[in-house]
Amino acid sequence: MFRILFLFLTTTLFLFSNPIKFKEEKYINALHSSIQKNGILKFEDNSIEIIYQGTNKSFIFYDDYIGLKTEEKEEILKYEENMELTIFSKLIKGIYRNQQEELTEYFEITNENEKTILVPNEYLSNAIQKIEYKKIEEKLEFLKIYFSNEDWINIVQIN
Repeated sequence: MFRILFLFLTTTLFLFSNPIKFKEEKYINALHSSIQKNGILKFEDNSIEIIYQGTNKSFIFYDDYIGLKTEEKEEILKYEENMELTIFSKLIKGIYRNQQEELTEYFEITNENEKTILVPNEYLSNAIQKIEYKKIEEKLEFLKIYFSNEDWINIVQIN
C-alpha cells in the first residue's frame, strides 16, 4: 500500500514540478490572420503560472486571485472581474489536474472520437461556441477554443 502511495506521489510531484512548454496559435477572423506564441506552464502546490516567451508578462493563478507579473510591477486581478482568465484557469486545472468538476460549472462535457468536447452553458455561449481537447495520459495533444465570432485559439503541448 505504501509503495503505491509513494509511487503516486512521486509521479504527481514529477509531473507538476516540470514546466510544460506549449505553442499557442490565435486566429482572428476579422483580420483573416493568426498570431503564434510560445509559452511555459508551471505548476506549484498553490498556483499555476503561465509565462509567454518573448514578452515580459506572466499570469499566476492562485485560489483567490490572479497575479499579473511584468518586469515593472506585479498586479492583483480579481477572478470576478476577469471572466476570460477565470475560464482559462478552470480549463487548465480541469485538464492538467484531471479536475473535471472545475469545468462542469460552465460546460457540458462529452467524449467523441477520442477527444473531449466542452459545450458552454448559456452564460458563456454568446462568447464561446465550443472547446475541444485531446489528452493522452498526461500530455495535451491539443486544446482548441472556438469562439462565437469565428475566432479560435489552438494550444499544443510541445514537450
